[in-house]
Amino acid sequence: MLSSPVWRGTPALAFDAGLAVGGMITATVLVVAGSLLRAPLPEPARWALVGTALAVVLLKEAGVLSITLPEARRLVPESVFRFGRHLGPLQFGIEMGTGARTYLPSGLPYAAGAAVLLLASVPAALAAGVGFGLGRALMTTASLRYSPDGGTGSGWNEQWQRNQRRLALLTGSALVVSLLAATVASAR
Repeated sequence: MLSSPVWRGTPALAFDAGLAVGGMITATVLVVAGSLLRAPLPEPARWALVGTALAVVLLKEAGVLSITLPEARRLVPESVFRFGRHLGPLQFGIEMGTGARTYLPSGLPYAAGAAVLLLASVPAALAAGVGFGLGRALMTTASLRYSPDGGTGSGWNEQWQRNQRRLALLTGSALVVSLLAATVASAR
């Protein structure tokens, strides 16, 4: 389905915009809910919770822990395309971008979500949401561009599986560096 013409040109941009909007929706919900959770917790306790969540997720990504994180184990329904060539991909992107209507191939969004929930300002939360959406867009675009016919092809999946641990450690490290940068920036 992703190799069809609907994912080329403006509809692809609508899909990518939807991913970013979906990420911002989830981040907004997390930061609002977090404002209630933050009140009784001192800042060191909030940092300890985020650090614990990050450690658990990194251990899961490295294959040290074998835990299942909650996720909607289904695909966004194709019925969203009834909205047309541009609004359909936008709706599809929004639903996929929330992370609540589909699979999450990594546990890293949970660690980022904990940071947004317990630590982030509204602008930082929105930036994290856009980052989540753009990360999903990058994954989709990369898989589309991987095979010669423009489809996802088995080659993409084989490469992903072969390098999964390395990629998990790389993306996990990127999240750690991002959280450290946010910590330093907020301390100023």
